[in-house]
Amino acid sequence: MEGGHKEQLGALTLCSALGGVLGIAAVIFGALVQWAGVMPDLEEYGRYVLLGGVVLYLVHLLEALCKSKTSKYLYWILSETEFASYVKELQSAKPEIRWTIQNYHYEERRTRDKDGKEKVERKRVNTHRAQAYYDIQGFLDETLSPEQTLAMFHLLYDGEHEDLEANKKKSRRIFLLCEMPLEYHAIDDQEEQRLFGRRETFFRENTRDTHQDKKSEHLISCHHKSHVMVILKEGTDDSRARPWWMSYWFYAICTVFLMSVPFRVFFFSQCAKIQWEVLKHFSHKQEELWTEDPKHSRAKRTDAASKAFRKVKREMPARTFSGKRAAWDEGPASMEDVGPPVTVPVGVPSYWKNRDLDKDFDEKINLSPDEREKMQQLLDVTFKNKATRDRKSDGMPTRLIATQVIRMEDSKMWRRFEQKRAELALKGRPKLMQEMPGSGPFKTSPNDETSLPSCLQEVTSDLNEAYLFHGSSPGGALGIGENGFDMSRVGSNVGTMFGAGAYMAEACSKSDEYATEDPSGLFAGKFALLLCRTLLGNMFYITESNIPRIEDALATGKFQCVLGDREAAVDTYREFVVFDDAQIYPEYVIIYTRSFA
Repeated sequence: MEGGHKEQLGALTLCSALGGVLGIAAVIFGALVQWAGVMPDLEEYGRYVLLGGVVLYLVHLLEALCKSKTSKYLYWILSETEFASYVKELQSAKPEIRWTIQNYHYEERRTRDKDGKEKVERKRVNTHRAQAYYDIQGFLDETLSPEQTLAMFHLLYDGEHEDLEANKKKSRRIFLLCEMPLEYHAIDDQEEQRLFGRRETFFRENTRDTHQDKKSEHLISCHHKSHVMVILKEGTDDSRARPWWMSYWFYAICTVFLMSVPFRVFFFSQCAKIQWEVLKHFSHKQEELWTEDPKHSRAKRTDAASKAFRKVKREMPARTFSGKRAAWDEGPASMEDVGPPVTVPVGVPSYWKNRDLDKDFDEKINLSPDEREKMQQLLDVTFKNKATRDRKSDGMPTRLIATQVIRMEDSKMWRRFEQKRAELALKGRPKLMQEMPGSGPFKTSPNDETSLPSCLQEVTSDLNEAYLFHGSSPGGALGIGENGFDMSRVGSNVGTMFGAGAYMAEACSKSDEYATEDPSGLFAGKFALLLCRTLLGNMFYITESNIPRIEDALATGKFQCVLGDREAAVDTYREFVVFDDAQIYPEYVIIYTRSFA
């Protein structure tokens, strides 16, 4: 699978399997020597060989059936619904940190063997043992919700088939192996120092003997399944929707007959693997007493799009401008420029696969190579070789290369977008983009170029509807495409130069400044852009950051977005800030790489 990776056999697995083979061979050889009279000179050693073989074989069984990843995956096989419930249980569970110390010393005992020779036996003697828990009072969970990655795997599977219709009759299944380690971080440096001090004090006060075994464990207040297998199958939600051989008991039979390694190799070849961190931040203070965001928050290492798809997140009140009184002159984007009501189209775009809005649908369509090439042309024509201080990467790329493009067809989100478009149409035609001061029409405006995506032609230009880019990570982009923008979370990664909203750009090179790569998993090393239908309506035009002025303008209720025209001011880019998620339909997810050639 593109971008994904497979589970691998470890050295311990191979050694265990080899030990099992040697063990059975030793059992057979020892039995022949002991009871069949083979090689009578070795008869007194036969039982030792037999016993050693039994031990090797039992170690092989113990490793394969109880300790191996395969046994854990096959023991916990979940459907999508069961997996979602399990992740939510993990998200709400309290983190626990436990310290354990075991004191011990060695005692020597002198004995004599049957020949009278003195032997010295050294034996470990355990003495004082102690255990303690760190006093966690508040925690914040940032474990990713299941819908995001499940959607990614569905999309990846679809992407392997150029003709999806031809595969509709087939049973399409994905076997997803999830490794779920616990990752805990102190809320800040002070908490980290306090944790370290408490741990060292505990170990020091309980050091009572010559030697100590010290252990610090991450636990959780629910049953933690470190390895689970999820069955993703189109049209059903059943953990039994898998081949007959993919079961723990068949694996056990294979193990008994020394066939566990071939089973594991084939099993791993049929499955995709992902590491799913259970990420929690903790403090000895209640969460409401925290004075800053977590030091190691995902928000600080991923973009706003990724944060928008957190299932369990801290409550952050959405920005509201109602009840405030404007205190300044509206300037060039005055409501006097609003014209008569606008006629808007009804129904889904003509190029969508799903056409009937009377039925609910939520489908992800991978674009054909020809359509993807047109999307590549759009990236090329909207790319501008201009970097700003927001670019955190190593240099300015020369081109963005699309590797996969997915269209999101979602009836629920489209109805909401269509309703908002109808509401804006009743308010009348706003001042159009080409009539605004500054840099001219949208870079993604409808045109006669057949080499560009046809979707550009199907926008309501009289409402300043346009296709705009939003930078993200692949996981974050798919999450937004699944659920839309969470306006209480967006903007925190890019700052609030023009207000706390969703930042959009007409130039892909500007949105690329905020895109981040997935560090691991399916889309490792790749970035993502959302190409969104965006209703801009009446735009408040400004060239410099002035938050009080922007808030006062928005408080009048006359503007639907902010146009920050830095292109006119310093020859960089224009950004569009939207504050209502209903004005944005995230239609396309573009997975891409950066070229520096």
